[in-house]
Amino acid sequence: MKVLLDVGVSPRSRLPLQAALDDTPVESAVYHRWRSLGDAELLAEASAEGFPVLVTTDKRLAEQQRHPGLAVLAVDDNRLSSLREALPDIARAIHSLAPGGHALITTNSDQS
Repeated sequence: MKVLLDVGVSPRSRLPLQAALDDTPVESAVYHRWRSLGDAELLAEASAEGFPVLVTTDKRLAEQQRHPGLAVLAVDDNRLSSLREALPDIARAIHSLAPGGHALITTNSDQS
């Protein structure tokens, strides 16, 4: 298994997430130069490259675009501090998502 981070998810969260996933490879759409792809194109490319999970901050992506071989995990806050705090929940969700499934992780971020 390997995990893809959407362009809205900080690439700096890649290594902490990889560690939380017991060194499961985590790659960034930015690294793959997929920044300009639309949602449907990104999902198709990710699936074609063998990514079973996409982590995104686009909470509507899973509802608007479906891809049967790719699970979509949305996180409601793209700040690195919030992502780091949510790593255990993100890792659990990644392990439990079935292909084509989706989930939303709500962080405990302070919005003030």
